[in-house]
Amino acid sequence: MKESNFSQEQKLHYDLRHYPVRPHIGVGGVIVWNKQVLIIKRKYMPNAGLWAIPGGHLKLGEQAGPGALRECVEETGLDLSLGELASVIDKIDHDLEGKVEYHYVLCDYWMKINGTYTIDDPPKPQAKSDVLDAIFVPFNELNKYNLTKTVIQLFKDLQILPESYISPFLNE
Repeated sequence: MKESNFSQEQKLHYDLRHYPVRPHIGVGGVIVWNKQVLIIKRKYMPNAGLWAIPGGHLKLGEQAGPGALRECVEETGLDLSLGELASVIDKIDHDLEGKVEYHYVLCDYWMKINGTYTIDDPPKPQAKSDVLDAIFVPFNELNKYNLTKTVIQLFKDLQILPESYISPFLNE
């Protein structure tokens, strides 16, 4: 793949995530085991400190599915395989003046955990890379976690959360 002729400074000027000049592509993975879903606590903005699915930015020249798999493995340390596309969600956040502060198109994929696990020996995710924590949470206990708006929408769409779910957290 041929490198662009832009300097690092030019790339940063035109590739802003905060107050972007174009949408960014995010990729993530939905990892379910034994009626539990894996969520990670985000280290960086947007949504630092909130719980989401593992994922990150698609790299230039990378396909969305393999990018989602790469991000999930990097953030959880689990041995995973790529499944089908689960959802595509638009994340557009505006500031108080109405300007677009963040704009992502999020492509989320089902992930399969490789290996054999039991209740006594479950898969053990490890918070890696840009993640503060990585845990499996039973579906019926997700209301104890401050989930991102897009993950709430995703989990409702996938029927992991009931359509009537309302976050108990006020800072969304």
